[in-house]
Amino acid sequence: MVLVLLISCSTSKPYQLTDVSPKYKEYQGSDLDPHKSKSVTIPVTNNRKYDEFIQEAHKAIALLEFGENVALRADSKKTVGEPVDKEMQAAAYLEEDLPVVISKLPGLIQTNQDLIDSVPNDFDGPAIGRVSYELGNILDSLKQNSPKAIGIQNAIRHLRSDSGNYNQGKDNTEKENKPVVEDPIIVTNEVETPKKIIPNKVENPSKISIKRLNRKAKVTGKAKVTDQINESVKKEEEVLSEEEKKDREYTDQIRKGLVQVFQWEYYRKPKNLEKILTTHPIPRVRAAAALALGRLKAGRVSLENAIDKDGYQVRPAAYKALSDIGDKRSLSYFIAGTKAEDPEVIAVSYEGLGKTKDPAGREMILTTGLSSEFVVIVSGALRGLAYHKLDADVEVFSKFLKSNDQDIKVASLEALAIHGSRESLRILEKFVSEEPNMALLAIDEISKNPSLSATFALIRLNESQTDEKINKRIGECLLRRKAFGKYAIILIEDDYLRAEPNERSRPVSYIKNKEIGLILSETKKEYAVRIGEDILTDKYIQVKMESTLPGAREAFVTGWVFYPKLDIIEVKQLGSDGNSGKYSNLKKGKHNNLFNPIEEIKVPKKD
Repeated sequence: MVLVLLISCSTSKPYQLTDVSPKYKEYQGSDLDPHKSKSVTIPVTNNRKYDEFIQEAHKAIALLEFGENVALRADSKKTVGEPVDKEMQAAAYLEEDLPVVISKLPGLIQTNQDLIDSVPNDFDGPAIGRVSYELGNILDSLKQNSPKAIGIQNAIRHLRSDSGNYNQGKDNTEKENKPVVEDPIIVTNEVETPKKIIPNKVENPSKISIKRLNRKAKVTGKAKVTDQINESVKKEEEVLSEEEKKDREYTDQIRKGLVQVFQWEYYRKPKNLEKILTTHPIPRVRAAAALALGRLKAGRVSLENAIDKDGYQVRPAAYKALSDIGDKRSLSYFIAGTKAEDPEVIAVSYEGLGKTKDPAGREMILTTGLSSEFVVIVSGALRGLAYHKLDADVEVFSKFLKSNDQDIKVASLEALAIHGSRESLRILEKFVSEEPNMALLAIDEISKNPSLSATFALIRLNESQTDEKINKRIGECLLRRKAFGKYAIILIEDDYLRAEPNERSRPVSYIKNKEIGLILSETKKEYAVRIGEDILTDKYIQVKMESTLPGAREAFVTGWVFYPKLDIIEVKQLGSDGNSGKYSNLKKGKHNNLFNPIEEIKVPKKD
């Protein structure tokens, strides 16, 4: 049984106040709930390190926002004489939880920054943008709430300590208000002091009093709590020097710019990335935008303009992006890049030169690129040469694969996988057996080739290897490629693939032991065939195999093979649970669970 394990951010779940603690259930959806007016959704990255941090960070942010709402609402109610029982109960819970959360804030901010820096190493493709965008929003919220945390905690403590005097203050307020509403002296003194009585001369003077108190409560309440919450912010600003403030602003500008780059890459908006590449003031952000355009295979003209007009940090990124695109119209830039001073620029220029498949470019790769003294340039030249996909170049890759330099070996493996010919893949298969320390890397390179030949190579390796780690990696690669179906393994040493289901039919290709083919169909009726001294009755199987005829126009050929001459292997996805797939030999009833090789699962034997 085999599983496909995919890391993505395709799933998400809403975050609620009860996720902070079940004891806040009665406040969820109330005016005190910070999530009442906004919807908070947490992405699930399927990476434990990131998911645990995101959960903890959202808990801290929600708790601080909840505490701020409680402090503001309680102060406002107390000013107008309304009961604050609900706020008092919430403050009791917060008084227990806030100190722990506040003590963790510096560590959360540092961890957040470290995770943002490590996202490109832990995720691929659009997932980089999704995770970086979420971490950027969390960092904004943490930095916004962190300076206010001590003020929120003090406001909650003040609310709790002031609870004993609350009822007495409320009684005094009521006593002071009653004479103002029903004072008979105001009417009797109307003639003697008209100037003082005219403003109070309304039918219901209590409305004036209530309006005045409400207006005053809003102003007083906000100013009082704001002063407490922002007190630590002012102290921090006073400590920072002008240079430190500028450094902080510059760092924030870089972070926001990089988040924008990942966001537009995720939404596939190359025009927005081109604008960042052209106008953003910080070179690091412009370089990130250039690399994103390369991954999207877009923005060629803007990248070429950046090479012509931008500076040291952006030009290498623009060259790398042009190399990723590999457009023939950038040929002149690649040729110029091979003469640059930066080895990184030279390396990607040779690789881009190979993608154009220009004959003159191939000559430059063979004469100057592969003879460079820099390993990075030789590696780029090897990958560039592979894109020409000429059979004569396989010998070059095989030669460099024997190098003592690890980086050259890796580049040779990449080049053989890019070349993707039958001979190249056979060299990679042989390398897996001869170099066990680099076997997994070679398997990964084979899996990067999308051709059917690469699938055949992976199945051959799975049949020949006994190492559990290697078999597990092969299974992961097969399932990630969605290579589901039935495959034939030739059991006989010398025979032919036939044009028709008949042993006297025209041969279309030579087949030999351990060759692999994709099963297309089988005959409905059975045939009797003599094999050695026995006469066997069985069906014919139609398979698609690599052509072995010299000078064949097509890489694959289709024909028929008698079933007893085959083993049939099936790669099947069963579901989405913990053991969702299997790799099994249908004839012998053999199987292996490539994610849990030790586990034994009975597979029905097919007759």
